[in-house]
Amino acid sequence: MTNRITTILLGCLLGSSLAMAQEPAADPGLAPTKDTPPPAKQAAPKAEGENAPKAPKAVVGKKAPAFSLKDTLGQVHNLSDFSGKYVVLEWFNPGCPYCRNIYKEGVVQDTCEKMRSVDPDFVYIAVNSTANQPEDFVITQSNSFLEDYEGNIPVLMDYDGKVGRIYEAKTTPHMYLIDPDGVLIYSGAITDDRNFTKGSEATNYIVDAARQSASGEKVAPNTVRPWGCGVKYADGGSRKGGRRGGRRPAP
Repeated sequence: MTNRITTILLGCLLGSSLAMAQEPAADPGLAPTKDTPPPAKQAAPKAEGENAPKAPKAVVGKKAPAFSLKDTLGQVHNLSDFSGKYVVLEWFNPGCPYCRNIYKEGVVQDTCEKMRSVDPDFVYIAVNSTANQPEDFVITQSNSFLEDYEGNIPVLMDYDGKVGRIYEAKTTPHMYLIDPDGVLIYSGAITDDRNFTKGSEATNYIVDAARQSASGEKVAPNTVRPWGCGVKYADGGSRKGGRRGGRRPAP
């Protein structure tokens, strides 16, 4: 009996040795040296939108950046809808005394009347980027104010300020004129009469620019420093920051 057990154990040990001898040896590979480059690191994923193209800024003498905004009544307006016409853009805030006065003093009405002599189909648009009040209030305030004046002027709501920043609108009012080819030909003040004392003697930059353009002349000046209140953007203030926007001297 003892001999039989011994024989079985010897057989098991012999079988194990043969199996181990038949297994291929593990390839140790090359040991790293100081000259061995480290393994390449996987590039970190880029943040969403990091490579998204930035919206072009408005530049006088170049195509006006396209935009699409809803007015206070919910109707969508695309800049491209007005191709072939002169387009006047006014950055608008009915809470700003300068904006209120260009209507109360008849400056907007006079501008519209004279623009019709240049282009009977011209378009006048107010753009409201005001965001220091609830949006519903801004809409209601805009509609209520314009009912007493040029009621046919649509007020486009730019509550997030995207279009205002593309056009770099600084004040209310800040005026822009786009020609029938879609080129921005003027940016700046509506007139040279910020205190409303010159009356009919005031220079209307919008009308002058349109007349020069229509007659094939060079528009000059094509840029004038705007006056008014700072645009109340959604980030807490004017284009340069600060909740109350730019300083506002009494008109």
